Amino acid sequence: MLGVLWLRRGAAAAAAAAGGRSARAAAQRRAYSAKAAVEATEATFEREVLESPVPTVVDFYADWCGPCRMLAPILERAVASDGRVRLAKVNVDHSPALAADYGVSSLPTVVGFRSGKPVAAFVGMRPPQAVGEFVAEVAGDKPGPPGS
Repeated sequence: MLGVLWLRRGAAAAAAAAGGRSARAAAQRRAYSAKAAVEATEATFEREVLESPVPTVVDFYADWCGPCRMLAPILERAVASDGRVRLAKVNVDHSPALAADYGVSSLPTVVGFRSGKPVAAFVGMRPPQAVGEFVAEVAGDKPGPPGS
């Protein structure tokens, strides 16, 4: 009986340790995501985006927006895999003037900037391949299709 109890405790400890590892891995992924994107505000947008020497993809989003939450990890992966652009996120609820300045009327709206100027944009959810092509366009690889 004591051996069974010990096995149960051992299994529980192993499960807790595994859960701890997965929790640590999730925290590391969140930390990477936080490093991968900079939060731009009305006070920091000029410095973080317009004056950036690196092409920047700007994700205009809101916390309550479901498609924004679905698009965020796709954008993060595309930017990380390209490596030549950076990602800035603008919460439109916290920075409504920025949203108005760039004509954001639907979410998510994604705008690519190069040399301080918008070079491409899209509105709404996109599949990963299309987002990757958009990021490559912002990096300067190829011109986008009309209306991008």
